[in-house]
Amino acid sequence: MSDGTAAKGDGPFEEQRQIYDLLSQETRHLIVQLILGHPEHLVSLDELAYMMSKNKATIRDQLEVLVEAEILAIYDYPPNKETRGLPWKFYAFTEHGADILGDFNYLKGVPMARAVHQKTRKPEKIERHETAPRPLLPELVRATFRLDDEAE
Repeated sequence: MSDGTAAKGDGPFEEQRQIYDLLSQETRHLIVQLILGHPEHLVSLDELAYMMSKNKATIRDQLEVLVEAEILAIYDYPPNKETRGLPWKFYAFTEHGADILGDFNYLKGVPMARAVHQKTRKPEKIERHETAPRPLLPELVRATFRLDDEAE
């Protein structure tokens, strides 16, 4: 985002405005909040669809916007492809996305987002998705969420 913005000469606050617009759209905002609340910060499309009152096509469209903006990435876990009923494609923050979360104070909301996630009743399918094996996030993203500290 920043290279194109700087080239246009839109001023020092244009990139912040673009990011705010990107993250404040209702569906994208919910996606970000749900990923923040997930214990592994890696979610499947089915998990998002269960937690949101939106259809999968709408969610997928907004995930694509966040992936294109490099806020999120798709993290594949190929071993799950062979197991029926387990997700193999997960969405999570990129290093750039983690930086933005810090810059825009989203990380302060992690405890509340986790509490909501933990208190939400989930059907068996979603529980299976939540506990499915998944890939490791990049080190900087893991550090942002202190995932290594929780494992100890």
